[in-house]
Amino acid sequence: MTEDNYETNNRLEQIKTQFTAAGVSDLFGTKKEVKALPELLSADEIVLYATSGFVSKGTVLVVVTDQRLLFINKGLIYGTDFKEIPFKHINAVSYSKGLVFAKVSITNGANVTLIEQVSKDNAPTFVQKLKYAIEQQENASTHVTVENTNDNSINNLRNLKQLLDDGIITQDDFDAKKKQILGI
Repeated sequence: MTEDNYETNNRLEQIKTQFTAAGVSDLFGTKKEVKALPELLSADEIVLYATSGFVSKGTVLVVVTDQRLLFINKGLIYGTDFKEIPFKHINAVSYSKGLVFAKVSITNGANVTLIEQVSKDNAPTFVQKLKYAIEQQENASTHVTVENTNDNSINNLRNLKQLLDDGIITQDDFDAKKKQILGI
């Protein structure tokens, strides 16, 4: 096994661990998309939630990370359709439940992305995690001044600890981010 394959497999295992910690349960029809995640996520990016859904005539994996929202659709033979929406561009998030499935609506600017056939049990959790991630990024961006650097680090550590306590991230992810925040 080459070093690149080892790193990809190691990162995939980290991502799967993050899925488990986040309570991800519906990945129907997105096995190839999950395998593509190590190439699409940065090394320090943490998966907060993921679900499968139907967007524009195709099954996609929708992933909320601590940095952005991703839509991934890996083709049957080759090619990957990949779309990301930075949190700062998301204006609204909502869902509606049907008998079996739910629909999630994400508004960014004048565009509305409708995710259909989301498990009705997963839709509220998905929306909650997405709103939480957006709020965390907004809070982090409001504390950018030099005088608040120490306060910002403390707040980031508190937020990170809350993610750990909520089971959204693993102890290893917490330790790595803590070192990054503290610069050690």
